[in-house]
Amino acid sequence: MRRALAHDFAAIQGSPIRVVVTLDDRLGDDPGPWIVEPIGVDRGADRVAKLARECDLTLLIAPETSGILADQTRTLAAAGARLIGSSAEAVELAGNKLALADHLTARGIATPPSQAVRPADGLPREARYPAVLKPIDGAGSIDTYLIPGLHETTRDIPRLEHALLQPYVSGEPMSATFFVDNSGRSWLLAMGSQKIVVSGGRFAYCGGRIPAPGPLDLGPIRSAVDSVAGLRGLVGLDFVWDARKRDVHVLEINPRPTTSVVGIVRLLAPGRLASAWLGALKSPPDPTLLDGLADEIRAGGTIAFDAAGMIVDHEGAVP
Repeated sequence: MRRALAHDFAAIQGSPIRVVVTLDDRLGDDPGPWIVEPIGVDRGADRVAKLARECDLTLLIAPETSGILADQTRTLAAAGARLIGSSAEAVELAGNKLALADHLTARGIATPPSQAVRPADGLPREARYPAVLKPIDGAGSIDTYLIPGLHETTRDIPRLEHALLQPYVSGEPMSATFFVDNSGRSWLLAMGSQKIVVSGGRFAYCGGRIPAPGPLDLGPIRSAVDSVAGLRGLVGLDFVWDARKRDVHVLEINPRPTTSVVGIVRLLAPGRLASAWLGALKSPPDPTLLDGLADEIRAGGTIAFDAAGMIVDHEGAVP
């Protein structure tokens, strides 16, 4: 995600853009059309804050796990950085799956009923099974389990001190990528199919394909994104689409770029997404840069990627 977006910002035409990327100094070099700033473990936070303050704009890419994204967002904002992503408050709400489920339910947006559990104490007898057990603030299907029945659990589950339990919802796992401009208006860029496998009782995200056909009624998906104040920039939403019942269940909102962005930038002309992003920062935002993005993505064919963001297939691209 970091490399894909850095490439795209560096490809903006007609304006001198200097892209700076940070890199753990224990890793090798990461050559590209950018300046690499090695970050040491001992004073990493101070160095990142200084760089963010010195740059005109800062795009933060981090997981919600353990509050990392929210904490970094708040720290960099306090340091004077001009962030082009979601606010810390939006990140905290979207990153807390229990709070988000309550938030969506209160607004009549279909999402699986959720309850907080402590696996070491056992799972509730009254819950609906099969069920899904996951971290309250996790990302990327890490430590996410399928529980067929009350007494059918795996040995790994008790190590989750606190978790979220929700009934399993059948259907096709899908994603939607939105762009939210500076005024809070959301633009649907693409829907995608997700490859989710279950092995040994654990879910694993194995990549996806975009764009992909999905529900004709986009109301629940858009309403979910629009309901979270402070979302900005690229935002991902995971949902389950049951074609037989023709209904949608919203699972999660990712208040940040997701793996789908590696496909989106490949389906668009170089620098196109980044140019629209900068236009969306204006007050008022420039809608002409965002209006045609979804059509341009569809015209680029379909593209598949794995969990690491590596492109594995690209079909039907327009020359």
